Amino acid sequence: MANTITVNSGSLAEFNPMAAYRRCKSKFKVAHDDNMYANYLTNSVSVMFEYDEKIYWSALFDRMLRDCGMAALIKTPTADYTPVFFYPVDLGGGRTADGWFKDCKCFDLSGEQKSFKNWQSNPDILVFFNTPLRTPDTFIEKYASMLTDVDVSITNNVHYSRQHPFPVARDKQTAARINECIKSVATGDITTVLMENNIKDVLSDDDSIDVINITDVEKSQYIQYLSHLHDAIISRFFFLIGLGTTDNGKQAQITTEELNKNDDASISNALAWYQARKDGFDVAREKGHDLTFDFHPVWKQRIERIINPPEQTVDSNPTEEEEKPDENNEGSSDE
Repeated sequence: MANTITVNSGSLAEFNPMAAYRRCKSKFKVAHDDNMYANYLTNSVSVMFEYDEKIYWSALFDRMLRDCGMAALIKTPTADYTPVFFYPVDLGGGRTADGWFKDCKCFDLSGEQKSFKNWQSNPDILVFFNTPLRTPDTFIEKYASMLTDVDVSITNNVHYSRQHPFPVARDKQTAARINECIKSVATGDITTVLMENNIKDVLSDDDSIDVINITDVEKSQYIQYLSHLHDAIISRFFFLIGLGTTDNGKQAQITTEELNKNDDASISNALAWYQARKDGFDVAREKGHDLTFDFHPVWKQRIERIINPPEQTVDSNPTEEEEKPDENNEGSSDE
């Protein structure tokens, strides 16, 4: 007999992930949002390169490079080119001219460990680096936390800009009557409550109930700026990975040349990531491993357009402005 789960009809919301998020405490919502944005940004950058199909789980290989700054491909029972964590260690082989140990250890996700002598020339191990300086990427978590902080600010501004006066009661009995009145207003059954609770008993001399306001509905106008900041942060992130331009603050006087300079700067990181990986694949080819590698077409087309921009055509027909005579020479004549 198959296992079954009995759920009361009134508790179906307990299994709704969206409803679960609303019920979470603030600190867990922040952790959830950090993780959500980190996944979003990581997924965005993980498709920058297209790797050879012979590489097992190439997305994992790229993630190792970005998280650790280095990774390797070795032959395992899983695949001929399995991504593994790579660590240069002292196994008696000494150091290279740049100070790195010549030998190394590798670990796969199952915990299996292998050692290799002289990894630079050893054909049984292919070593790759994330950047020419062999450094990891550290900006994804930063931008994820920035986006979370903006979301928290937006949520707080939404809450504290709601029109919500709080009635002030003189005693518990008065508070109970006011609460009943508020509930009846929400349901539309105002007359019944007024008769049963004798609302005049809780009114002051000016026929009103004292209230306090801890919210300000006019503050909602500032939410738009937080929304623009959210978009600007995402734009800045995509600028860093080569798919966007910096936010120029809608400056009307910015020139085409200045915009093109922003495009040039936006691809600098992408070119560094590409060059480090290309160097690794060039060495792999020298070791007898023919593996392909290139930019994803989205990055490839953009970078090609920036490095080799299409020639701009010149309009042979002069504009009206060009045809106008020089006013400074107006009235002059040949003598």
